[in-house]
Amino acid sequence: MLTRRATLISVVLLVSLLLPQNSSAKTQTVLGSLTITGAGPTDLVGVVVTHNPGFEKAISQQIPPFTVPVFVDADVDDTSGQVVNSRFETTVILTNTTGVSLNLTLKIMDASGVNTLATSMVSLPPHATTSIDLSGPLP
Repeated sequence: MLTRRATLISVVLLVSLLLPQNSSAKTQTVLGSLTITGAGPTDLVGVVVTHNPGFEKAISQQIPPFTVPVFVDADVDDTSGQVVNSRFETTVILTNTTGVSLNLTLKIMDASGVNTLATSMVSLPPHATTSIDLSGPLP
């Protein structure tokens, strides 16, 4: 009797190891625009890069102007908010050209330009550069 129970428990444990685990990720697809405020026309420079994983094929645009296109297509973990699979990403690289700190607001709008999808605040120290993946601030 004990051998049968041990065999049954072993089979159940083995089957549970072979079955795929549930994943709690949601697909996040955004086609819209990013507007950056909080800096003068000569205070901030940068580039926006829309790319697939590995930067194999990339589209880049200089900043300014302070409104640029955004495209994100990724799977985001529901519990941690981390990107688990990215098909397309938009990365913003910003450089503060002044000797004072800049408090920037990044606003991501939908394709119509009417609805705000996400707003993020970024503090950029003097003469500093930062990189922001836009899938992070999205809900």
